[in-house]
Amino acid sequence: MTTTTHSLAFGAGWHVTDVICTAGAGDRPFEEAHQDFCVAAVTSGTFRYRAQQGTAMLAPGALLLGNPGTCYECGHEHGSGDRCLSFHFDPAYMERI
Repeated sequence: MTTTTHSLAFGAGWHVTDVICTAGAGDRPFEEAHQDFCVAAVTSGTFRYRAQQGTAMLAPGALLLGNPGTCYECGHEHGSGDRCLSFHFDPAYMERI
């Protein structure tokens, strides 16, 4: 799994990243955990997202919502790579809004 993350903007308690994944159908799904609240817009590619709450196939236009500490697994069963615009918020920041 190869993921490249570019920071686009940040402030006190939040940041925005451009995330590009180049994994393909032959690559093993990978597990990660959300470090903070996340709202990610899928801008290209498709991937499978699996968490305790369920499994979804995400495609351009989909929104991914992640909670801090939630473990998840991503895989590319139907092609190679994806790209997301990802907004991250610290728990204290979310409490204020």
